[in-house]
Amino acid sequence: MGQVGVGPLGALPGGALRRRPTPAELLLEGWDVAGTRALLRLARASAANSRWTRDDAAARIPEARAARVLYYGAPAAEPAAPPRGLPPRFVLCASRYAEYKGVDLLVFAWSLLEAQGLRIPLVLAGQDHSRGALGRFVRRLGLEGLVTQLGRVPHAALQGLMRRAEFLVLPSRRDSLGGVVLEAMAAGRPVVAARVGGVPELVRHGREGLLVAPNDPAALARAASTLWEDAPRRRRLAAGAERRSRNFSWARAAAELNGLAGTRPGGRVAVVVWDEGSDQTARAYRANALAGLRAAGARPYCADWNGLGRLERAKPEAWVVLLLRYRRVRRLARFFKARGLRPVVYLC
Repeated sequence: MGQVGVGPLGALPGGALRRRPTPAELLLEGWDVAGTRALLRLARASAANSRWTRDDAAARIPEARAARVLYYGAPAAEPAAPPRGLPPRFVLCASRYAEYKGVDLLVFAWSLLEAQGLRIPLVLAGQDHSRGALGRFVRRLGLEGLVTQLGRVPHAALQGLMRRAEFLVLPSRRDSLGGVVLEAMAAGRPVVAARVGGVPELVRHGREGLLVAPNDPAALARAASTLWEDAPRRRRLAAGAERRSRNFSWARAAAELNGLAGTRPGGRVAVVVWDEGSDQTARAYRANALAGLRAAGARPYCADWNGLGRLERAKPEAWVVLLLRYRRVRRLARFFKARGLRPVVYLC
């Protein structure tokens, strides 16, 4: 029986997911304000991956108000076989184990369900940034037999998992858009998600999934139990999710970025993204942008922002900067200013 007297990790004083913030996480509310402002002043055009991202940046950086909203979509991928040994039916959460992703809230919600006698298998797929704290939390709640932790899963296998799952849960405390939501919708799976960031711009409550208040494990539990036990509703929401996913496309977003850059057909475009090597999010943005720009008729190549070496050697016709939150960009802004370059900046 789950220990319902225990709270989510992020809510505990000194909770294990509340590690000491990295220097990047000390940036004001996720944006390098001075660097982003300098970069946007240089930009020939700017865009944002959601209205929420644009408005969140604009609250601190007035130049962001001019950003055009360009939603990306789920990348095209052939699903591979998911890991073996999974339950016949399960709910999937595909997310890194980090405080802002709220996976601890989801595990606590599952303890509430278990305490009510409702045992729903839950599969967690994502890189562990909690240093094992989430696994200890699962054991503390007595949910080892109900919650399966797969760790990081290759993208093709994740696509296979999504097609096997009854639905996806995204319990984030914060999220600029929720790319995994788009992938689930494209796979024809409904979504239970916290109403945060740009997620409500993708999922409409009762049409493609169920939205709940953020930081509310009880609401997560109620929505999950409702969707688990109501097959006709699941099918209806799944069909709506798949239809709506067609409105979002990386190819379309990249074509518009290419247009903003003013690139001639076949022109060389440098795609710049801050990348620390192990950053899955940065790699995914880069790969999808490169594929989309190729489909738009450009000749893109990678000029990662991880020092200046590769940028100094680059001689493109246009520059597209994928500016993810929690990234320092002042040196990048100085690089463009010193050379009189005017990039297109995509706020993500």
